[in-house]
Amino acid sequence: MFSGYFAAMVTPFFNDKLDLCSFEKYIHYLIDSGISGIVVCASTGEALSLSTHERIDLVTTAARVVNGKIKVIAGVIDSMTENCKALMKSTEDLVDGFLCICPFYIKPSQEQIYSHFRILSESTDQKLILYNNPARAGSRISFETLKMLSEQKNIIGIKDCGSDLSVFSRWRLQLHNDFILFSGDDTTACGALALGARGIISVTANVAPKMCAQIYRTFKRGDVEGFRYARDILAPLHSLMFDYPSPAPAKYMLSRLGLIKNELRSPLSPVDAGTKAKIDDFMEEVDIT
Repeated sequence: MFSGYFAAMVTPFFNDKLDLCSFEKYIHYLIDSGISGIVVCASTGEALSLSTHERIDLVTTAARVVNGKIKVIAGVIDSMTENCKALMKSTEDLVDGFLCICPFYIKPSQEQIYSHFRILSESTDQKLILYNNPARAGSRISFETLKMLSEQKNIIGIKDCGSDLSVFSRWRLQLHNDFILFSGDDTTACGALALGARGIISVTANVAPKMCAQIYRTFKRGDVEGFRYARDILAPLHSLMFDYPSPAPAKYMLSRLGLIKNELRSPLSPVDAGTKAKIDDFMEEVDIT
């Protein structure tokens, strides 16, 4: 149910307002690609620049357009427990689950992290996926804390963006079989699959969703040549996605595909000339559609 490639969606803007028309077109592009699901209003979606009303509009639109065809996960990107509860309450009937980041900036203790996620779990019947992103959050969920949280009935998995791939094999052996491990790092996603990850929450899947879906399909059926082909084609693209502060590269590529405007909210800005030239060169050489 929660496996395969999920696109960590960007948020389209036009004149600093939500561009919901482009958002719908972009969702249809992802649905048609064969990916498993979308994540709305998370890190790649510039969640911290969005008002509560905008987040609700985006999730409501996504749920309506998807209409059960693929999974819809809503990002819960906030450090305060009560704020997270309010975000979840406003959309819990519209989504298939929530992606809840480890509280950032405040550097909580493991006891505080456990308490935060336990309270969120008990405040909803909806499924929760925990989110380890130490580079952005400044703290991470330890394995001991994760093991305790995995016993909560509706905490079904974790997205890990760390650089240590061995966590997937170690966690897979020590957590119950139904607990889902997601990779959040496109550059090491193929290795994560081999080590026990069941899914990828991906930036690259925004712009090359068909090839990302192909990676997962070929992996599952043991098609080594097909897997190697898609893996190697996408390897340079994974690096390009972070050649400039994300999600600017993804937004530029999506604008080239005619899906959204190349617009971000300050302090983020569109890619510089050097990154634009690299992306242009890649898109001239490789057909990602």
